[in-house]
Amino acid sequence: MLGRNATILVAVLVTIAGCRSGTAPYGSDPSAPVGAGANPGFEWIRGTNTVTVGNNVFTSAYTGTAHPAVDTVALTSTMTWKWTGTGLVAHSVQSIGATTFPSSGILVGEGTSYSVQFTTPGTYQYDCVVHGQAMTGTIVVLPEQ
Repeated sequence: MLGRNATILVAVLVTIAGCRSGTAPYGSDPSAPVGAGANPGFEWIRGTNTVTVGNNVFTSAYTGTAHPAVDTVALTSTMTWKWTGTGLVAHSVQSIGATTFPSSGILVGEGTSYSVQFTTPGTYQYDCVVHGQAMTGTIVVLPEQ
């Protein structure tokens, strides 16, 4: 039993050490350009980030995951949802849950986009008003570091 507990303790300590290094929790890319600052591990996720909206799917800006798309960004970042699917399939970005952001209207066609700047830390969930739970995502906005 002591061996199992020691293994768990080591795993927790390694995880904590990784968090303290300033790396982003999702999609951390050490080769990505960063600016000068106190916490450069988070700076590359600051700014404008693009979630791809395809035929009935949101795809994460960093991890490439879909349904749900999950992105973690720094405070004051802007998320842009850009429609890249083919045809004239209607989509939207609809904020859902207790922590909300302004929702888009219905957007149709490749190349259309919608953007929101996040100025309050929290976890924001969204879906497409047309496709509901078949097309979802989450944005985690980190507080200032």
